[in-house]
Amino acid sequence: MNAFKLRYPIILIHGTAAGDSSLFWGRIPKTFKKNNISFFYGKTDGWGTVANNAQMLKRNLSDLAEKTGVTKFNLIAHSKGGIDARYFISTLKGHQMVASLSTLSTPHLGTPIADYLMEKHLSGDSVTKKLIQRISFLFGGQSPAPIELIRDLSVKKMRAFNQLNPNMDNVFYQSFASTMNKPQDDLLYALSFKYLTGLAGKNDGMVPLESAVWGANFKHIHASQGISHAGITDVIRKNIGDVDIPQIYLDIIRGLGALGL
Repeated sequence: MNAFKLRYPIILIHGTAAGDSSLFWGRIPKTFKKNNISFFYGKTDGWGTVANNAQMLKRNLSDLAEKTGVTKFNLIAHSKGGIDARYFISTLKGHQMVASLSTLSTPHLGTPIADYLMEKHLSGDSVTKKLIQRISFLFGGQSPAPIELIRDLSVKKMRAFNQLNPNMDNVFYQSFASTMNKPQDDLLYALSFKYLTGLAGKNDGMVPLESAVWGANFKHIHASQGISHAGITDVIRKNIGDVDIPQIYLDIIRGLGALGL
Protein backbone atom coordinates (compact mmCIF):
# COMPACT_ATOMS: atom_id res chain seq x y z
CA MET A 1 0.00 0.00 0.00
CA ASN A 2 1.27 3.47 -0.92
CA ALA A 3 1.75 5.40 2.33
CA PHE A 4 1.02 8.65 0.50
CA LYS A 5 -2.10 7.58 -1.40
CA LEU A 6 -4.90 10.10 -0.92
CA ARG A 7 -8.54 10.08 -1.86
CA TYR A 8 -8.38 13.75 -2.88
CA PRO A 9 -5.54 15.77 -4.50
CA ILE A 10 -3.44 18.35 -2.67
CA ILE A 11 -3.70 22.08 -3.34
CA LEU A 12 -0.63 24.10 -2.26
CA ILE A 13 -1.54 27.67 -1.30
CA HIS A 14 1.26 30.18 -0.75
CA GLY A 15 1.29 33.22 1.50
CA THR A 16 2.20 36.89 1.05
CA ALA A 17 4.97 37.89 -1.38
CA ALA A 18 5.23 34.31 -2.64
CA GLY A 19 4.18 32.36 -5.71
CA ASP A 20 3.34 28.98 -7.22
CA SER A 21 6.80 27.57 -7.94
CA SER A 22 9.77 25.80 -6.40
CA LEU A 23 11.31 29.25 -5.90
CA PHE A 24 9.03 29.56 -2.88
CA TRP A 25 8.18 25.88 -2.16
CA GLY A 26 11.77 24.62 -2.39
CA ARG A 27 12.09 20.85 -2.76
CA ILE A 28 8.47 20.16 -1.83
CA PRO A 29 6.99 19.96 -5.38
CA LYS A 30 9.82 17.63 -6.46
CA THR A 31 9.27 15.48 -3.36
CA PHE A 32 5.56 15.23 -4.14
CA LYS A 33 6.27 14.16 -7.72
CA LYS A 34 8.84 11.60 -6.58
CA ASN A 35 6.22 10.02 -4.31
CA ASN A 36 3.44 10.15 -6.94
CA ILE A 37 1.39 12.61 -4.87
CA SER A 38 -1.22 14.39 -6.97
CA PHE A 39 -1.06 18.13 -6.33
CA PHE A 40 -1.94 21.48 -7.86
CA TYR A 41 -1.24 25.11 -6.96
CA GLY A 42 -3.83 27.52 -5.57
CA LYS A 43 -3.04 30.20 -8.18
CA THR A 44 -3.60 33.11 -5.77
CA ASP A 45 -1.89 36.52 -5.76
CA GLY A 46 1.15 37.10 -3.59
CA TRP A 47 -0.10 40.60 -2.79
CA GLY A 48 -3.86 40.09 -3.05
CA THR A 49 -6.38 40.66 -0.28
CA VAL A 50 -8.00 37.75 1.54
CA ALA A 51 -11.32 38.31 -0.24
CA ASN A 52 -9.77 38.54 -3.72
CA ASN A 53 -7.53 35.54 -3.23
CA ALA A 54 -10.44 33.47 -1.95
CA GLN A 55 -12.32 34.26 -5.15
CA MET A 56 -9.30 33.21 -7.20
CA LEU A 57 -9.10 29.98 -5.23
CA LYS A 58 -12.78 29.33 -5.89
CA ARG A 59 -12.33 29.79 -9.63
CA ASN A 60 -9.24 27.62 -9.74
CA LEU A 61 -10.76 24.72 -7.79
CA SER A 62 -13.97 24.91 -9.79
CA ASP A 63 -11.95 24.68 -13.01
CA LEU A 64 -9.90 21.77 -11.65
CA ALA A 65 -13.03 19.92 -10.55
CA GLU A 66 -14.53 20.32 -14.01
CA LYS A 67 -11.35 19.21 -15.81
CA THR A 68 -10.40 16.30 -13.56
CA GLY A 69 -13.73 15.09 -12.23
CA VAL A 70 -12.40 15.38 -8.67
CA THR A 71 -15.10 16.38 -6.19
CA LYS A 72 -12.95 17.58 -3.28
CA PHE A 73 -9.44 18.73 -2.45
CA ASN A 74 -7.02 18.70 0.51
CA LEU A 75 -5.65 22.21 1.02
CA ILE A 76 -2.18 22.80 2.45
CA ALA A 77 -1.62 26.51 3.04
CA HIS A 78 1.25 28.60 4.33
CA SER A 79 0.82 31.85 6.27
CA LYS A 80 -1.88 34.16 4.83
CA GLY A 81 -2.78 31.39 2.40
CA GLY A 82 -4.53 29.70 5.31
CA ILE A 83 -6.70 32.76 5.85
CA ASP A 84 -7.50 32.95 2.12
CA ALA A 85 -8.53 29.29 2.29
CA ARG A 86 -10.74 29.75 5.36
CA TYR A 87 -12.58 32.64 3.71
CA PHE A 88 -13.12 30.48 0.62
CA ILE A 89 -14.35 27.56 2.74
CA SER A 90 -16.72 29.51 5.00
CA THR A 91 -17.82 32.74 3.31
CA LEU A 92 -17.73 31.50 -0.29
CA LYS A 93 -19.22 28.07 0.56
CA GLY A 94 -16.08 26.30 -0.57
CA HIS A 95 -16.59 23.65 2.11
CA GLN A 96 -18.48 21.64 -0.49
CA MET A 97 -15.18 21.25 -2.40
CA VAL A 98 -12.76 20.91 0.51
CA ALA A 99 -12.01 17.75 2.48
CA SER A 100 -9.32 19.24 4.71
CA LEU A 101 -7.29 22.35 5.46
CA SER A 102 -3.78 22.02 6.90
CA THR A 103 -2.19 25.37 7.73
CA LEU A 104 1.47 26.13 8.38
CA SER A 105 2.45 29.27 10.29
CA THR A 106 -0.90 30.91 9.56
CA PRO A 107 -1.82 33.92 11.77
CA HIS A 108 -5.32 32.73 12.70
CA LEU A 109 -5.41 35.19 15.60
CA GLY A 110 -3.58 37.87 13.65
CA THR A 111 0.00 39.04 14.03
CA PRO A 112 1.12 42.09 16.04
CA ILE A 113 3.57 42.77 13.22
CA ALA A 114 0.64 43.83 11.03
CA ASP A 115 -0.72 46.09 13.79
CA TYR A 116 2.72 47.64 14.28
CA LEU A 117 3.18 48.31 10.57
CA MET A 118 -0.27 49.85 10.20
CA GLU A 119 0.21 52.11 13.22
CA LYS A 120 3.84 53.14 12.79
CA HIS A 121 4.71 52.94 9.10
CA LEU A 122 1.70 52.58 6.82
CA SER A 123 -0.54 55.45 7.83
CA GLY A 124 -0.86 58.62 5.78
CA ASP A 125 1.58 59.05 2.91
CA SER A 126 4.68 57.47 4.45
CA VAL A 127 7.82 56.44 2.57
CA THR A 128 7.38 52.83 3.76
CA LYS A 129 3.84 52.75 2.41
CA LYS A 130 4.98 53.98 -1.01
CA LEU A 131 7.83 51.45 -1.07
CA ILE A 132 5.59 48.48 -0.24
CA GLN A 133 3.06 49.57 -2.84
CA ARG A 134 5.77 49.89 -5.49
CA ILE A 135 7.23 46.47 -4.68
CA SER A 136 3.82 44.81 -4.74
CA PHE A 137 2.98 46.27 -8.15
CA LEU A 138 6.34 45.15 -9.55
CA PHE A 139 6.11 41.60 -8.22
CA GLY A 140 2.39 41.22 -7.55
CA GLY A 141 -0.27 39.39 -9.50
CA GLN A 142 -3.55 40.55 -10.94
CA SER A 143 -4.74 42.80 -8.13
CA PRO A 144 -2.03 43.79 -5.62
CA ALA A 145 -3.36 45.52 -2.51
CA PRO A 146 -0.51 45.37 0.05
CA ILE A 147 -1.88 47.79 2.62
CA GLU A 148 -5.27 46.09 2.72
CA LEU A 149 -3.75 42.64 3.07
CA ILE A 150 -1.51 43.76 5.95
CA ARG A 151 -4.55 45.28 7.64
CA ASP A 152 -6.42 41.99 7.05
CA LEU A 153 -3.85 40.18 9.21
CA SER A 154 -3.97 42.54 12.19
CA VAL A 155 -5.11 41.18 15.53
CA LYS A 156 -8.27 43.31 15.49
CA LYS A 157 -9.24 42.33 11.93
CA MET A 158 -8.64 38.63 12.54
CA ARG A 159 -10.82 38.73 15.66
CA ALA A 160 -13.73 39.87 13.49
CA PHE A 161 -12.73 37.46 10.71
CA ASN A 162 -12.92 34.46 13.03
CA GLN A 163 -16.43 35.41 14.09
CA LEU A 164 -17.55 35.58 10.46
CA ASN A 165 -15.67 32.49 9.26
CA PRO A 166 -16.25 29.61 11.67
CA ASN A 167 -14.96 26.13 10.91
CA MET A 168 -17.28 24.01 8.81
CA ASP A 169 -18.36 20.62 10.16
CA ASN A 170 -17.53 18.64 7.02
CA VAL A 171 -13.95 19.97 6.72
CA PHE A 172 -11.02 18.57 8.72
CA TYR A 173 -8.83 21.38 10.09
CA GLN A 174 -5.30 21.02 11.47
CA SER A 175 -2.32 23.31 11.93
CA PHE A 176 1.45 23.31 12.19
CA ALA A 177 4.02 25.94 13.13
CA SER A 178 7.73 26.29 13.71
CA THR A 179 9.54 28.79 15.91
CA MET A 180 12.90 30.52 15.86
CA ASN A 181 15.21 30.02 18.84
CA LYS A 182 17.30 33.15 18.38
CA PRO A 183 17.62 36.10 15.96
CA GLN A 184 20.57 34.45 14.20
CA ASP A 185 18.36 31.58 12.99
CA ASP A 186 17.20 33.81 10.13
CA LEU A 187 18.56 37.34 9.87
CA LEU A 188 15.66 38.36 7.60
CA TYR A 189 13.38 38.01 10.63
CA ALA A 190 15.83 38.98 13.37
CA LEU A 191 14.19 42.30 14.31
CA SER A 192 10.60 41.07 14.05
CA PHE A 193 11.53 37.97 16.07
CA LYS A 194 12.87 40.17 18.89
CA TYR A 195 9.77 42.38 18.78
CA LEU A 196 7.34 39.46 18.92
CA THR A 197 9.32 37.64 21.59
CA GLY A 198 8.90 40.56 23.97
CA LEU A 199 5.24 40.95 23.09
CA ALA A 200 3.92 37.42 22.54
CA GLY A 201 6.60 34.87 23.40
CA LYS A 202 7.52 32.06 21.01
CA ASN A 203 7.27 32.96 17.33
CA ASP A 204 8.71 32.31 13.87
CA GLY A 205 9.69 35.90 13.21
CA MET A 206 6.28 36.82 11.83
CA VAL A 207 3.54 34.86 13.63
CA PRO A 208 3.24 34.16 17.38
CA LEU A 209 3.05 30.42 18.09
CA GLU A 210 -0.31 30.75 19.83
CA SER A 211 -1.77 32.50 16.76
CA ALA A 212 -0.91 29.56 14.50
CA VAL A 213 -2.96 27.04 16.49
CA TRP A 214 -6.15 26.04 14.68
CA GLY A 215 -8.30 22.96 14.22
CA ALA A 216 -8.48 19.43 15.57
CA ASN A 217 -4.72 18.83 15.63
CA PHE A 218 -1.75 21.11 16.17
CA LYS A 219 1.95 20.32 15.98
CA HIS A 220 4.77 22.59 17.08
CA ILE A 221 7.73 21.72 14.89
CA HIS A 222 10.89 21.77 16.98
CA ALA A 223 14.41 21.78 15.57
CA SER A 224 17.95 21.98 16.92
CA GLN A 225 18.11 25.20 14.90
CA GLY A 226 15.05 27.46 14.87
CA ILE A 227 12.89 27.48 11.74
CA SER A 228 11.62 30.87 10.57
CA HIS A 229 8.35 31.84 8.92
CA ALA A 230 9.83 31.41 5.44
CA GLY A 231 12.01 28.47 6.42
CA ILE A 232 8.98 26.21 6.90
CA THR A 233 8.32 26.34 3.13
CA ASP A 234 11.81 24.94 2.35
CA VAL A 235 12.74 28.17 0.59
CA ILE A 236 16.44 27.57 1.39
CA ARG A 237 16.27 24.00 -0.01
CA LYS A 238 18.22 22.28 2.73
CA ASN A 239 17.65 20.75 6.14
CA ILE A 240 17.35 23.20 9.00
CA GLY A 241 19.11 21.77 12.02
CA ASP A 242 17.88 18.20 12.32
CA VAL A 243 14.67 18.79 10.35
CA ASP A 244 14.07 17.79 6.72
CA ILE A 245 11.39 20.29 5.69
CA PRO A 246 9.78 18.27 2.84
CA GLN A 247 9.31 15.40 5.32
CA ILE A 248 6.93 17.65 7.30
CA TYR A 249 4.67 17.82 4.25
CA LEU A 250 4.95 14.07 3.63
CA ASP A 251 3.90 13.50 7.25
CA ILE A 252 0.88 15.75 6.73
CA ILE A 253 -0.12 13.74 3.67
CA ARG A 254 0.45 10.42 5.44
CA GLY A 255 -1.87 11.63 8.21
CA LEU A 256 -4.55 12.72 5.74
CA GLY A 257 -4.34 9.34 4.06
CA ALA A 258 -4.85 7.59 7.39
CA LEU A 259 -8.07 9.58 7.79
CA GLY A 260 -9.28 8.45 4.38
CA LEU A 261 -8.92 11.90 2.88
